[in-house]
Amino acid sequence: MPHTFMHDLSDVATLTAKLAGRDFNLASLISSDVAADFAQGTGDTIRVRVPAAIPTRTKGIHDTTTALVSDTLTEQFINVQIKDHLYNLAVLSEADLSLELKDYAQNVLAPQARAIAARVEALTAEALAATPVAAAISYDAAAPALAFTAARRRLRSNGVPSSAPLRAAVGADIYADLLDAPTGKGFDADGKVRGFEVIESTRLSSRDGVFFIPTAFSLVARAPMVPHGAAQGASITTPVQDGNERGLAFAVRVINDYDSNVAADRSLVSSFVAVAAMPLPVDNEDGSVTLLEHGGAVRVTSA
Repeated sequence: MPHTFMHDLSDVATLTAKLAGRDFNLASLISSDVAADFAQGTGDTIRVRVPAAIPTRTKGIHDTTTALVSDTLTEQFINVQIKDHLYNLAVLSEADLSLELKDYAQNVLAPQARAIAARVEALTAEALAATPVAAAISYDAAAPALAFTAARRRLRSNGVPSSAPLRAAVGADIYADLLDAPTGKGFDADGKVRGFEVIESTRLSSRDGVFFIPTAFSLVARAPMVPHGAAQGASITTPVQDGNERGLAFAVRVINDYDSNVAADRSLVSSFVAVAAMPLPVDNEDGSVTLLEHGGAVRVTSA
């Protein structure tokens, strides 16, 4: 007889999703669209919503005869196709199944979640690295902040609002240049560079820097629904974590079953995931929105 698993799978799945979110580095810098119970027959394309726009009309404060003009809100959607089913399947020992949830999380769930998070990080790096190079922006290793200023100017000219957070993911060489740069040519006193929060990533080329706003890329994750034949399972989306919890919301499915061929229980952790570059929605302030491809991201290279 299989060992009786003593933990609620909803708690296990929630904890797994949180653990994966905490391991995000690049993925924590971009926007996300996550949901649970993604069923067969719903298709592999997710529609990511673009906020609608509406113009502001004006009439005189003493005008009592002019009729008000009504406008419609028309939303746009960007289609993101999910192609990758990320998963790992771990064989559990009798000792694993008898652990308290805290220890079970450390010994079993953490390695599984970390493996999923690593693949999400790789997909995010691929999306960032696919940003077209801004050939007009030069890079000076002795004064790296100048490239940040130029990238900021490019983003603003594309229509990025001043309210949008600015982020930069850079390779190891560029980060080293920032550390060694003279005062005023590297990191600013607030730890940023020209308003950009800077993250070093070894997943990017060492001489690449990608400057972007969070909505320039989207992590789309769907937790598959639990099949009817599964003995125990849960499909969970975690809320955005705040307070003492850091990380990004994520969606996973966790299934525990018994493999009679090897007389052992197994833990399957999986998620449908895509990371896509998103066009920049530019509000024309006339009720229309223009979608500018790669408008929210700039890539600079010194190679």
